[in-house]
Amino acid sequence: MIRKIVTDITELKKPCALVEEGEDISETVQDLKDSLNIKKGYGLAANQIGINKKVSYIMYLGEELILINPKVVSKNKKYRFRKEGCLSFPGIPVDTVRYHEIAFETGVGEERKVMAATGMTAAIIQHETDHLNGVTIFDRKR
Repeated sequence: MIRKIVTDITELKKPCALVEEGEDISETVQDLKDSLNIKKGYGLAANQIGINKKVSYIMYLGEELILINPKVVSKNKKYRFRKEGCLSFPGIPVDTVRYHEIAFETGVGEERKVMAATGMTAAIIQHETDHLNGVTIFDRKR
């Protein structure tokens, strides 16, 4: 189902609840996919469509990534991301601080794994993980 994108910064500043082991998030993931497809962005966090769960969906260069309870565990090569955008704040680009290389955890329980990302993919993961923790691009402003 396509959902309206949340633009209320007060709502977006609230950290999301963890996904619990055995919890069915398939409907949330489908809603994220459907909503992102219409908006033509690179990623979307559940709280951006009104769902209070730590789930994000990323589609970049044909690669799909579903983040569940993501946590950035290491980061290298800090840089200034010029004119970072956000679907919740359309038309408001912000210069932010991001990292070119990251390692991150995603998943629940025994399914949790550590992965790595670089470049734009790393920036998107940082952006979506921030959303789930109640952090916006304005908090990362350089």
